[in-house]
Amino acid sequence: MRIERAEVVARRVPLVRGYRIAGRSYDAAPIVFVTLEDEAGHFGYGAASPEPPLTGDDFERAESVLQGAIVPAIVGHDVSDLDDAVDRASRAAGGAESALAALDIALHDLHAKRRGIPLVEMLGGARRRLVTSVTVGIDSAENMTEQAARHVASGFRAIKVKIGEDVTQDLRRLRAIRAAIGPDVRLRVDANEGYAPDAAIEVARSLLALRVELFEQPVSAHDVEGMARVAHASAVPVILDEAVLRAEDVSPLAAAGCGRGAVVKLMKCGGLTEARRLDAAIAKVGWSSLVGCMDESRVTIAAAAAFAASAASPAWIDLDGHLDLADDPFVGGFEIGGGEIVLGTAPGLGVRRATAHARREA
Repeated sequence: MRIERAEVVARRVPLVRGYRIAGRSYDAAPIVFVTLEDEAGHFGYGAASPEPPLTGDDFERAESVLQGAIVPAIVGHDVSDLDDAVDRASRAAGGAESALAALDIALHDLHAKRRGIPLVEMLGGARRRLVTSVTVGIDSAENMTEQAARHVASGFRAIKVKIGEDVTQDLRRLRAIRAAIGPDVRLRVDANEGYAPDAAIEVARSLLALRVELFEQPVSAHDVEGMARVAHASAVPVILDEAVLRAEDVSPLAAAGCGRGAVVKLMKCGGLTEARRLDAAIAKVGWSSLVGCMDESRVTIAAAAAFAASAASPAWIDLDGHLDLADDPFVGGFEIGGGEIVLGTAPGLGVRRATAHARREA
């Protein structure tokens, strides 16, 4: 199995609507798309969605590393040994994890297509339906409540709410959202490192009454003592995101009592290969995971869903990043209905280029 050609295309994809999280705002998604072609004419798709400092690369570096280092380490080579090929790409990536993830996903797509099976089957998964949350960014209480209610009306059964800027306002927003969506819709909150520990503890003590099921990264990822304090004080599980990038991060944080779980994102850890190692590390310490995403194309959300359906530790799924894109160049792979991701049965990722972006490999 030899890689004959590769294409790298970098695009800043506009969002349907801009949104805000603690300390940051977004109106476009920088994505670097990768297409690999093997000697038999099969195509493998992947994409990088860099988010510095989480991924170790930004838009320009992800494109540069893919073009100048990772792709040259793969094109012209036999990639029949998937682990060896990913390891070769990893050495070339130099810590550019989203760029590595793009190549890793494209190789997995190719391997599954060569075998004529869906990627989820190649990964050993049996599930085909995954309940996912959908995210509401920071805004006025009125606008956030309206968005949450609209998502529930469209069938979503789990809402993730961004908080982390102001305790009083955040709790007001959460109370309004809970009142609007009723008691049975799952509610999750994500502070994106926004609070000091005392403020996070104040929020944590109010979450149980609001029937919140998890509190994601309440304080700085570098504040191990603060994370442990909040986790000890919180009646709902504290789940670490920015603090857990790769498998080796899990054991020290678990030993320090910093939470009860971690977020697995393919872009943070460098793709499916490392995500599976991270999954094993999370399960080993008795934690659960939330399989999440950045603002990403359907091509990488399909990969994350296949991983989630086959992994040992996931308790929560948050794969909604493609819904933010105004012009995703890929379609297929899965459907979303009734708040569930339903995986398709086509070989590999099952995605194809949208008509407006179609090429001969579609």
